[in-house]
Amino acid sequence: MKTPSTFLLLLLATVNSKYEACKIRTLSNNVTPTRLNYNATKLVDDTATKLLKNSQNMNFSLASRKLLSMQPDIAGVILTRVDERILALKINSRLRIFPNRTAETDVFWKAFNEADGWGKPFKDCIFLANSWFYVYKHPVRKLGIGLFITIDLNQCDRDLEEIFGGPDKCDDSQICVSEHGTKMEQHQHRGRYRCVCQPGFFYPGANLTWTGISGDELENGKINSTRCLPCSLNCPDHCSINGVCLVLEDFNLRTCIIIIQLVSMAIVLLLAMVVFKQRKTKAIATGMWTILEIILLGILSLYSTVVIRSLEPTIVRCLLEPWIREIGFIICYGAIILKLYRHLIEFRTRKAHRWVVKDTDLLKYLLIMVLSGLAYMAAFTALTLNFITENYSVLQIGHTITGEQFEGCKYLWWDYVTEVGEAAILVFGIHLAYASRNARTQFHERNFLCAAISLELAISVIFYIARIFILNELHPDVVLVIYCVRSQLSQTVTLLLIFLPKFWYQQKQVRSLAQEYSCRFPLDAFKDQTSHRNLSGNNSDVEIGEITIADMNPDDIRAELKRLYLQLEMFKAKTICRDNPHISKRRGGRKAQHRRFSLQKKGSREKVRRTMSLHSRHKDRKREADTEVTEAEPSRTPEDSVCSTEGPSTIYADLPSTNQIN
Repeated sequence: MKTPSTFLLLLLATVNSKYEACKIRTLSNNVTPTRLNYNATKLVDDTATKLLKNSQNMNFSLASRKLLSMQPDIAGVILTRVDERILALKINSRLRIFPNRTAETDVFWKAFNEADGWGKPFKDCIFLANSWFYVYKHPVRKLGIGLFITIDLNQCDRDLEEIFGGPDKCDDSQICVSEHGTKMEQHQHRGRYRCVCQPGFFYPGANLTWTGISGDELENGKINSTRCLPCSLNCPDHCSINGVCLVLEDFNLRTCIIIIQLVSMAIVLLLAMVVFKQRKTKAIATGMWTILEIILLGILSLYSTVVIRSLEPTIVRCLLEPWIREIGFIICYGAIILKLYRHLIEFRTRKAHRWVVKDTDLLKYLLIMVLSGLAYMAAFTALTLNFITENYSVLQIGHTITGEQFEGCKYLWWDYVTEVGEAAILVFGIHLAYASRNARTQFHERNFLCAAISLELAISVIFYIARIFILNELHPDVVLVIYCVRSQLSQTVTLLLIFLPKFWYQQKQVRSLAQEYSCRFPLDAFKDQTSHRNLSGNNSDVEIGEITIADMNPDDIRAELKRLYLQLEMFKAKTICRDNPHISKRRGGRKAQHRRFSLQKKGSREKVRRTMSLHSRHKDRKREADTEVTEAEPSRTPEDSVCSTEGPSTIYADLPSTNQIN
């Protein structure tokens, strides 16, 4: 008998202690919540509208279930009309409906009846033990609807200070920040907050890891000096937690820089479309339009680095900016260097065999360069992320010359290696340009490519030296302006050097051709009829000696232009063969595959002598057939006359249209 009696006594003591610890309380004033993320009035009106649509058969249980499921912090609903009322509570994620008012639910009905709009918050100790609730009542016609919303206990909220027995102990120069959101707390514990300094104030002795004064220490009296001090006169409104002045960034300046870069990027995209549209013209076709498009892609990437730098410094930005910069650099200047390499290979006159570099070969070489750059940047990213996992940060706190503090990306040793690699690539490109200095290229393309690389090398060297010794102490806005100026000086000038001459030469060629036709035909009209000569060529059957350009149709004009271009190609072929005796007279300019001068076995001299003696017998017979190149030979074409393995000459695609002549 003693054991059951002891158990009952312990059970009663536990129940009594539980109810003694929790007492039903109601605040003295009405409180309106300030942190709700929804409109309680609209929620109630929508529910009432749905119920009134079916006034003959209102289902309060279903309506309360929908209301409780809409928002997670709604813990109870009251629905009333003249002949019916219910209380629905969400207890442990389950719906429980009370059709009648009982002693256990009296606190809910009392708060509902006293409320008009937002009522007095209260505490429940039975169904939702130790929970505080906002009360909201909104009558709609014959319906009365009430909501019970769980309170997020926060001692920093001045409206709820009665729950905690008083306000927080933060000073007037400080801001109270709640440390723990305590929904459904078992008790109201004071001190769950931190006091941080207001803007324009700092806490003496604080370091960079200081997060504020603990509310527990303030409530227990462990800290006496809690006041924050005002910032210095140099920065009265913006200083760090330890009193150091912070840098203020100019939003308007950054916006202007972003707009400049975006406009430049839009111009690049427009230029890419123009190049694609004019890809068959002589100026673009001879410059390999695919490589030109790739250069534009690289310039577009280099422009975007300034836009990325204008963002707030974060780990993602510090890792993304080098990626865009280096890949864009490889694409742009790698393509320029490959164009110089092609010029050098095509104009090597010391070799008996002429090398030919196709456009597809250049694209393969560029792909290898880009893949190498991707592998390099992947190694850089992996190493940096490894440092971050070991609690090393890629962000650093810097100071300007005037002592202002700012946050930026840390300058790593890996960046030095990258800069040296960029300089080495540019120096190699200048070496290729110097090696092909005697080569004659169409539209002086080699000179402009060399100028673009030399300009980038000079600007990069000056910029990198300045970044090491000067830029670290400048204002972030000034540094951003310098980055923008560098981008415009290198990328914009490179854009002009590469593309402006091509379009200028193209327009000049069209204008000169149109002027020739417009001036020649009117003068011919005043000559004697016997002096008119037949202007038709070998490959054209159009005679335009007695007509003006206004009387010609587009087909006649194109035929005449084709004849002129054909004569120019033949003259070019004859000139190349005359000035370069090492070039074979064979079709296509290729040497026989057995002609090798670098790899010869022992005894090959005797074989060569015997072969030469055999060929010398037929040399006189075939000399005329091999060396004659006349304009009237019907079997020869410009493609067979020049030393090229690229297929048909792109010159035929350069026939100007009648719109250009007119």
